[in-house]
Amino acid sequence: MRQQLFNQFDRLLPVKLLKQVHHDINHVVTSHLMMKTDVVEHDDDYTVTAELPGFDKDAISVKYADDWLTLSATQQPAGQYRDDDGRVLRRERQVATASRRFYFKNVVADQIQAHYDAGLLIVMLPKKVTDDTGKIEVQ
Repeated sequence: MRQQLFNQFDRLLPVKLLKQVHHDINHVVTSHLMMKTDVVEHDDDYTVTAELPGFDKDAISVKYADDWLTLSATQQPAGQYRDDDGRVLRRERQVATASRRFYFKNVVADQIQAHYDAGLLIVMLPKKVTDDTGKIEVQ
């Protein structure tokens, strides 16, 4: 009966909208708390360092498209704690997803490197060399 009542609420548009807004806000806040990130500009490249403790390397995605670097990761809780009847007794660790986007212009996309070790993701984005060919000096 209780589940049927909740199912009726789910069909209402405002409830769905509020659930989606809650999910979106939670994702943004959680991403910033879970993936603390430093961005450093050097003369010849950018270096992005993100903290991702407890994530598997295979669960991390690094993409660069349209001048945007996107870092994303998904963490699944290890194992299930169930009693003899198969019910979850307590779960405090949930599936966690985090993603961050950064804008970088003039990057050599095919030379981007990413390394993950000891909970730190380091992405190096080499800058395009500015070419002064065709520049005419005014005298």
